[in-house]
Amino acid sequence: MNLDLNSFEEFPAETTLEFEVDYIDFVSQGFSFKDLLTVKIGIQEINDEYYCQAYLTVPVEEECCRCLTLFDDELLTDFTFSIKIGKGDSVLSSESDNSDVILLGNGEHIVDLSDVIREAVMLALPSKPLCDEECRGLCPNCGVNLNEESCKCKGVEIDDRWEDLKDLS
Repeated sequence: MNLDLNSFEEFPAETTLEFEVDYIDFVSQGFSFKDLLTVKIGIQEINDEYYCQAYLTVPVEEECCRCLTLFDDELLTDFTFSIKIGKGDSVLSSESDNSDVILLGNGEHIVDLSDVIREAVMLALPSKPLCDEECRGLCPNCGVNLNEESCKCKGVEIDDRWEDLKDLS
């Protein structure tokens, strides 16, 4: 996932990059990529520094945390990063303003965006993905998906050892 800064004749500039999802070294349970990852980047140059605003989209398949069914979704996120050209080797660092800074050595013009994009994808993932806000989940007794059918359980049996706790409320 490289960005060639020499491919732009003037700034500000915009570009759209598309990547195969296998290109990102990314693994997460209950989540898989469905198609190309698209990143739109706006770049502004000031001296030997490039300020980039990016918008990432990628179709995904996720597992609902309540009913465990797979559903299609799309990750959408925006993020910023800076590219500084100066002395030293290519490095990714983090400064106090919480933006990512990619340092390039003098004469370098190709930027590897893998780490920045991987981080943006990880931050865009929902902690508790839901197929629907009204998802009723699974019955805790019989395991039936309550979105598809009603279960035949009579009610929750309470362990006799916990019976005295009812009086506390």
